[in-house]
Amino acid sequence: SIRRQRQMCIRDSDLVIRNGKIVDGSGEASFMGDIAINGDRIVKIGLIEDKGNKEIDAEGNLVTPGWVDIHTHYDGQVCWDEYLTPSCWHGVTTVVMGNCGVGFAPVKPGTEEFLVQLMEGVEDIPGVALNEGVSWDWESFPEYLDSIGKKNYAMDIGAMIGHGPIRSYVMGMDRCQGKEEASDDEINEMAKITKEAIEAGALGFSTSRTYLHRDKFGEYVPGTEATAKEMRKIANTIADLGQGTLEIVSDWMDQDIELDWVKEFVEKSDRTLTYAQTGGNPVETWKYCEENFSKGVKIRPQFPGRPTGMLFSLESTVHPFIAHPSYAEIADKSLEEKVATMKDESFRQKILSEEPAVDKNHMIYTLMMSFDKQFPMNEIPDYEPSYEESIAGIAESSGKSVMEVMYDEMLKNEGKTFVWAPFSPYPDHNLDTYKMMMEFESSVAGLSDGGAHCGLICDASMPTWNIAHYTRDRVKGEKIPLEFLIRKQTKETAETFGLMDRGQIKEGYLADINIIDHENLCVYKPEMVHDLPTGSRRIIQKAGGYLATIKSGVVTFKNDQATGELPGTVLRGERTAEAISA
Repeated sequence: SIRRQRQMCIRDSDLVIRNGKIVDGSGEASFMGDIAINGDRIVKIGLIEDKGNKEIDAEGNLVTPGWVDIHTHYDGQVCWDEYLTPSCWHGVTTVVMGNCGVGFAPVKPGTEEFLVQLMEGVEDIPGVALNEGVSWDWESFPEYLDSIGKKNYAMDIGAMIGHGPIRSYVMGMDRCQGKEEASDDEINEMAKITKEAIEAGALGFSTSRTYLHRDKFGEYVPGTEATAKEMRKIANTIADLGQGTLEIVSDWMDQDIELDWVKEFVEKSDRTLTYAQTGGNPVETWKYCEENFSKGVKIRPQFPGRPTGMLFSLESTVHPFIAHPSYAEIADKSLEEKVATMKDESFRQKILSEEPAVDKNHMIYTLMMSFDKQFPMNEIPDYEPSYEESIAGIAESSGKSVMEVMYDEMLKNEGKTFVWAPFSPYPDHNLDTYKMMMEFESSVAGLSDGGAHCGLICDASMPTWNIAHYTRDRVKGEKIPLEFLIRKQTKETAETFGLMDRGQIKEGYLADINIIDHENLCVYKPEMVHDLPTGSRRIIQKAGGYLATIKSGVVTFKNDQATGELPGTVLRGERTAEAISA
């Protein structure tokens, strides 16, 4: 009988998690219970009387779905790092890459360097590391999926196809970045490549339409100024397929030039569009999303839990002394040599007396000189600091100049200390705006950029920090209910890309699970390492408090340490959950 088969299924469970405080990703209240797992699936939730082949006693700790991180840029790193650090340290069990219109397929033989330069410029991933680490044993996007699919990983990997590679493949490197419009035949070819990619397993199509994104040489990335006609054709291809998500980063989300085709796409199809807005008036766009999402219109703004933050140090790409003439004398020296020179009092006086040789109207200069929004980082970083903790606040209380304080901070810990400088707005020195965005019904967690911005930004810790800060630590304003926030970065992120077999602790769903010591969950201060191919640098950030991370029923991390198990695979298209007989 069905009941007897079900009982046999439970009795022979491969893994039973007992005594957990289960927050199941649905948004409903937490409850105490057990979880039985067979193979890669959850088969029962509640009181499990029969013994599993393996058991974990959660001892009342938090049990959640694994995080689904939808904006990561691991397109190159996937070729050499089966763990996809730092994300694996932060409870992430599924990632989506191919964001912001950049990626490595399709590519015509001999043009690989062009795509490397796009990625290097937009995402600050060292080109030498990409040239060394990426295998380039593909031309088409389906061949790319085949190539990276030969390995197993610590998590599942989904990929979008990017506008930049498609446009350069069809129009050529000389024409794809300018204002020259694509011909009808070229637009049709782009649509054909998009269709081929999605049918082969791509989770969608991404494009960058912001002037912030430039290649290594300062040119706008392909697709930035593509016509609405081109965008409509590609969007309609996705709509006609009934598969795939559209992701855009745009300066013009609040303007008719963008909203016309965006509204047409989301209102006339059942497909999802997720976006990050980089200009204009976001309030107007948020209003449209909120008014229409509840009506079934699938448009989802991505939110970060905190401002995207630049990390200034003597090892990072940018810091406030980078353009000083005296610093140029030591810029190419080792960190140890820089520190030794900068400890010399005569050098200190010289560099502090100089003005930076940079255009004072340039955005980077403004950011480097905004000392009221720059904060030295402690062992456990505070990402909602007050003015008094800023470089300007410290200078004010100590009677020093801001440049003196910054100089001293950058020499701490033998030059390895970071100063956090929000790139995104940080109004009134609190995160009320970010909390408001999280609480929108239409919004979805994103923008962690786990594999990108190696020399300046490290926001891969966002899923961990969101939970620790907003549900436990926040003192500057109201907290966010644990159940709500976990739903935002599990069920809702999964559904955004049609991954309906994960994101919840539910019978028939993938056994992607975190067991978390909520009281001690934390992120540690960032550190610079040189572990990319060719020894290139990147900033990483680790976590504490993950008692176990389970991917497809297999424990991949235990007490924040890797077990060596790699059950993750490359995803091929959207997914549905398996039914479990009652």
